[in-house]
Amino acid sequence: MKIIISVDTEADDQWKRESTLSIDNVFMLDRFQNLCERYNMPPTYLLTHEVATSEKATQQFKIWQDRGAEIGAHLHPWTTPPLDERDADENPFPSELSDEELGEKLSNLTRAVGKVCGHSPTSYRAGRWGFDARQAEFLEELGYTVDLSITPGLSWKKLKGRGGAAGGPDFSKEQIEPRLLNDKVLEVPMTILRTGFLRRLKWLRVFENTTVMQLKSVIKTALRRGLPTAVFMIHSSELAVGKSPYVKTPDALEHVYECLEGLFKVCEKEGVRGITASAFAKEYKTV
Repeated sequence: MKIIISVDTEADDQWKRESTLSIDNVFMLDRFQNLCERYNMPPTYLLTHEVATSEKATQQFKIWQDRGAEIGAHLHPWTTPPLDERDADENPFPSELSDEELGEKLSNLTRAVGKVCGHSPTSYRAGRWGFDARQAEFLEELGYTVDLSITPGLSWKKLKGRGGAAGGPDFSKEQIEPRLLNDKVLEVPMTILRTGFLRRLKWLRVFENTTVMQLKSVIKTALRRGLPTAVFMIHSSELAVGKSPYVKTPDALEHVYECLEGLFKVCEKEGVRGITASAFAKEYKTV
């Protein structure tokens, strides 16, 4: 089994609706990158528009790409032009956008990220997990080969989006296994599995109360099920202090890194190899 280490690389504290953007967290990723390199876990950084258009930020991502990382795209409609004045206040799901809005925003984001990595990006995740079939069509047209947006077993329908209405997608019946969405784009869902005695859904990500044993349980369950890959995700803002609601103190950040290193050690012991999203998609399609 392989593991994809995906990072939603975005502005600070995107859980708050504010008119100003800062990307301080992006300049605090060296420790994470170094840890990934130490365990041969090449990360897939999925960049929002504000990160991809920061000259200072993109310099470091180009260096990390040369060292094995992948640079992909992450669509936040509220920060990707063209901007509707409502977007900053409402944080709409990509799946709520009109065809015209979606096409323009995806094209603009793709161009911005392409300037960072030196070629058109091939990996993608929708902001707020707001994926739909239209995006798969646009991704195919834009040259993408892999999407990481679907969260099996979960529904986002009750979350508010544009106009204050509930508007997220429902993935409660989606499969956990990778599948082709069309001729070009492979869906590799987020790893969310039922584990433990109570068979509760567990994400392969770090929350405030996450333990290494829980992450190990998800990996072992994925191995038992014969999954070809697991997908771990984290927000870049969770790798810095005070840039997300989940990591407010230095101790909380140390907890994140303890979990990360614990996960990497589990993968090393179980023979689970790190791989970037697009490299996995290429391998999967040739098997």
